[in-house]
Amino acid sequence: MTEHQKEPLRALILAGGLSRRLGGVPKAGLILDGQTLLARTVDAASHVISTHKSSILRTAAHPSTDLRSAVEGAHAALGADTAVGGIAVVGPGEKISRWLETAQHASGVKRVQEDPPFSGPAAGIAAGVEVLDGDSGHVLVLACDMPHVDELAQLLAQELRGCSPGQGVMAVSDGKKQPLAAIYPLAQLRAAAVAARAAHRLDNASVFSLVASLSMKECAVPASLTADIDTWADARTQGIAAGSAGTEGALLENHDELLAQWTQKLLEAFEIGDIEVDIHAVLNVAGVAAHSIVRPAAPLTTFVAGLAAGLAAGSGQAPEAKAMKAALGLAKQLAAAQAPAVESAAENSAGK
Repeated sequence: MTEHQKEPLRALILAGGLSRRLGGVPKAGLILDGQTLLARTVDAASHVISTHKSSILRTAAHPSTDLRSAVEGAHAALGADTAVGGIAVVGPGEKISRWLETAQHASGVKRVQEDPPFSGPAAGIAAGVEVLDGDSGHVLVLACDMPHVDELAQLLAQELRGCSPGQGVMAVSDGKKQPLAAIYPLAQLRAAAVAARAAHRLDNASVFSLVASLSMKECAVPASLTADIDTWADARTQGIAAGSAGTEGALLENHDELLAQWTQKLLEAFEIGDIEVDIHAVLNVAGVAAHSIVRPAAPLTTFVAGLAAGLAAGSGQAPEAKAMKAALGLAKQLAAAQAPAVESAAENSAGK
């Protein structure tokens, strides 16, 4: 184990989104196998951190070294923040404690909320790195809504062992980079956050723009491990119910039905009620735009795509369904292409 591999590992978990596509029901509080998604994520992060610490201590206790001094030195280098206090959760403080009630390793977890609240994942990361102790080592950054986060975090930690000093690792599934499933070098990430805040480039910014200057190694993972919860359809696929009567999700269990009803009401108001709208395709384009560019790009992208589809259909260039599918497809392709463009800037910067 090299010297930089002996540096501490911390974790930062984002739990502060508005969950618009879930009707405002917080993803962090959804229940799977008796635990909230946030509790599962915290336990997964704690497990990876503890494993990392144990491997460092085993190395320090090699027979060729003085056991007591080596272990004491390793403990000093790791610091108290490696297990207890080495995890920060970003989200609404009054709800985090409740969401963590089902966690096995919630002791010492730091709580913070981005300022202003709900200003996006980049702002959340910036808030989280501020409360983590120390400057050396790495920080595992995770969204709170990935049901298979335990295996995902372990794969990232294993890949980190092959990284160069100052380098991090980011999950890639189905060719798509996942900035909220990554391990970043802490000092560089903190510096990037400070620079972004000074330049007023944090609010509603994409995570790719925040981490553009960091050197990152790709870690290919199965798409099932990075599958997250954006809609109730996603939740049902992962075995998550909206909840029993009285829970946060009970009144919104028919979220998809409400969206369909609202869409039909809009169509009828504009006297185009006979047109079918692929709601999930529209939401998917909005999600890609929000993650790849900035969050306000979501409504703007879908509006322009809809305008283009309407003009194409109205001029007779294509039937409504075909025009809509083509417009959404192009919009999604263009939005997705923005993330690699930002990452290329990071690679060019790293090479200078």
